[in-house]
Amino acid sequence: MLEQADNDSLKANEDTVSEQTSKQAPVNETAPSESVEDTSILEEEISDATEENSIDTIEDTEIAADETVPEESEKESKEAEAIEKFEAMEPKELLSFFTEKLKTESVQHLKPTIEPLVKVFNQKLAAETAKQKESFLADGGNPDAFYFNPPIKKEFDELFRRFKSDRGTYFRSLEEKQQKNLAYRLALIEELKGLINVDQNINTTYNQFKDLQKRWKESGQVPRMEANNIWKTYHHHVGHFYDFLHLNRELRELDFKFNLEEKLKICEQAETLAGMEDISKAFRHLQTLHKKWKDELGPVDKEHSEQVWERFSAATKIVHDKRKYFLKNQEEIYEANLIKKQAILTQIQDLLASEISSKTNINQFTKTYEGLRESFFEVGKVPAKKRDDIWDEFKKTTKVFRKKRTLYYKQLKRIFAENIEKRKALIEQVQALKTETNFKETTPKIIALQKEWKTTFPVSRKDDGELWNTFRTACNEYFDQLDATRNKASNEEQEHLVQKYELLDKLKKALDNKDKSLEIDTIVSNWNSIGRVPKNKSRIEQEFSRLAEKAYKSSGLSKAEITQKSYQNKLDGMRGKDDTIRKETHSLKRRIDEIKQEIIQLETNLQFFGKNQEKNPIVIKVRQDIAKQQERLEELKEKKRLVKQLQKD
Repeated sequence: MLEQADNDSLKANEDTVSEQTSKQAPVNETAPSESVEDTSILEEEISDATEENSIDTIEDTEIAADETVPEESEKESKEAEAIEKFEAMEPKELLSFFTEKLKTESVQHLKPTIEPLVKVFNQKLAAETAKQKESFLADGGNPDAFYFNPPIKKEFDELFRRFKSDRGTYFRSLEEKQQKNLAYRLALIEELKGLINVDQNINTTYNQFKDLQKRWKESGQVPRMEANNIWKTYHHHVGHFYDFLHLNRELRELDFKFNLEEKLKICEQAETLAGMEDISKAFRHLQTLHKKWKDELGPVDKEHSEQVWERFSAATKIVHDKRKYFLKNQEEIYEANLIKKQAILTQIQDLLASEISSKTNINQFTKTYEGLRESFFEVGKVPAKKRDDIWDEFKKTTKVFRKKRTLYYKQLKRIFAENIEKRKALIEQVQALKTETNFKETTPKIIALQKEWKTTFPVSRKDDGELWNTFRTACNEYFDQLDATRNKASNEEQEHLVQKYELLDKLKKALDNKDKSLEIDTIVSNWNSIGRVPKNKSRIEQEFSRLAEKAYKSSGLSKAEITQKSYQNKLDGMRGKDDTIRKETHSLKRRIDEIKQEIIQLETNLQFFGKNQEKNPIVIKVRQDIAKQQERLEELKEKKRLVKQLQKD
């Protein structure tokens, strides 16, 4: 499969890698992409001035999984956060932290943590040494005789030596493991050779091959110097194996289809990386994609081979070109980063210049600050001579933010305490009212307290829940009592309705039978003594009044007597109902005033006619209207007198 890869392997350098990556194409039908895929990564790449060793190939740049180098901005951000954390700790705390880390974490993970820890410890020890020396000299001591070597330094140095020793042991063990992996991969290659032209069922052979691929993938890393050759040899024999499977088209096509789908996914991811601003992070992820492409996936069909590889190569070239530009123009980029960080610092300072009060949305304020802080760390490195200065400025803003936030929460805590007292006062008022039985007066008071509760400013979440539950429980107790009373009254009104229906039926039957012995006054009295009925059945009162008037009329009473009796019966029904009596009094007063005004208007109209106009039909009609209104006025006055009498009784 990889005849061309074996015979014509190219060795790229910094200047030719991108061109080679974009121009080469697959050449073999059964494994169309292997030789060129190898070229893009295995023959790459560029020296990184910030790393100890040059990067000749992507395979060579594969760092042990436990030693992955983070991208520069991320590393700087984490180191800055670690230093900020350690600066707040005392030397003894740093020693305890170091001891605990050596006990609980793998040594290969500790370098990003231990480096800033050692840096801060040495700074603190140097400061303490300077302080001790100053005191020693102030007491008249000889500078040459000064000696300061505290026990904590000895303990710390011992831990650091232990850390370096354990780390060295780990990497020696890792090297031995890689040698074993190399031997294992060579054995797998020999096993792969044995699968070619073997006389057995083709499905069995293919399953053995897939198992071998799985073991190859899981075998682990090999020494860098051997990685390139071992990979080429393996894929050379993989190609021969696919040639051997050529007769079994179905299996071959299925494998091609799977490989194509996976490689298209890798192309999409590589194109995303090509658009990333963080070139270090993009380059590291690109290594992972190339490793997956060459170690985990086989060839695709000839129709798609060149197309999919060119797509991947194009995205790869963009990342490589960006990295070349970055390495060539580091100082300019660092200067640009400095300008960006200074701009972000200005934004942070402007944000912190604003006053924080109880009305401030502290969550939004914090979110804005954290966003600017993240942006600051994401920018990347700045020139070394400016690094400390801008870091000091950033730390100052951090202190200002913490101070402002602390002050805000102190103010908020004080406001919370005041609001708690307000809410407790509302609870006490509800507790005092919840047993009242004068519902007409008490219910508006309870509702007003509920509205006032909504206007109180917030309290802490914990207190809010407790106070609200207490307040709500007291309100519910009152309204439960109110509902129980209403339900009881409702049942009584239903009983009253049944009784009044019985009296109404009795009155109807007496009128239909023209019963002269009917005692209307007794029936009316019984009716008024029964009590209220449900509001939706109040028309029964009008029906009874109509039948009672009819009964009085049939008994021979005059219209005036009937009116008087009917109204007296109405008054009897009002006894003990102060609200109803007040409404009736108000209604009578209003109607009396209206009739008086009507009479005045009619009398004014008569003045437009002369004394000799008495027989004028209009004058006659007006005088008749005045007489009717006078009659109505007298009736209303009589009713008003009866109501006043009822109030006295």
